[in-house]
Amino acid sequence: MARTYRDLLPVADRLAPLFYRDEAEGEGMDQLAEVLEAHPQLLIIMNHGPMLGPAPALTALVRTMVRHGGGERVPFGVTWRGFHRLPGVGPLAQRLVQTTAESGVDDLVAKLGGATFNDCAIMPEGEYSNVGNGIDIQPFRSHRFIEAAVRAQVPVLLLAHSGTARLGRPVPIPSAARFLTAPLPAHLRRATEQSGVVSLPRLLGGRIPQLGLASELYQPDLSPEALAEPGCDQQVAAHARHVRARLQRLVNHLVLRFGED
Repeated sequence: MARTYRDLLPVADRLAPLFYRDEAEGEGMDQLAEVLEAHPQLLIIMNHGPMLGPAPALTALVRTMVRHGGGERVPFGVTWRGFHRLPGVGPLAQRLVQTTAESGVDDLVAKLGGATFNDCAIMPEGEYSNVGNGIDIQPFRSHRFIEAAVRAQVPVLLLAHSGTARLGRPVPIPSAARFLTAPLPAHLRRATEQSGVVSLPRLLGGRIPQLGLASELYQPDLSPEALAEPGCDQQVAAHARHVRARLQRLVNHLVLRFGED
């Protein structure tokens, strides 16, 4: 049986004090209740932060949705397929995200168009979170979430978080040591060479003093019919770039207002 945010709240409430001391709401959060009431289905796009960033961010997502009147909404998520394959972790990952490792765009669209689920949460930077400083949003691993939103005819809720950068440690890679990236998959090798920085998990950084949240509604001006037209891929990619830029603006707002430490 699919679980609501309220069903997930007891776990989120237990985890939150382990990750951060306080939640702080920034731009757009005062309108979130109205957004949830107006839109029964949403595609939620969040920044990833460092490798460990999703744990406190998703914990805050559950608590925030309940606090703003969305407790009875049923969420699901799209996450790295590797989690589903890890012994002991796979069944837990599938239980939490309420979907399988094989879920693709078609499955996402079907779930958002059905009667069971309300929200789908995605962090489209994916594996690129392994590079960078945890604040600057990395290129999206895929822009097909725009296609999914258009096909399902649901708006995109940008939900940015700050504070999680302390859970990663940016380590510069000198050009003389770039040979160390040779074993990486091609896409990660290119990303590492472009950024010159890898992000290592930092388990001893302590609790996040203040986890900031900001939101903005984004509605792609594409129709499902337009997806079949020539040149549509470029339009979809352009919308994804707009989403990335707007999400970065929200992150910058949070860092300026609440700090990163």
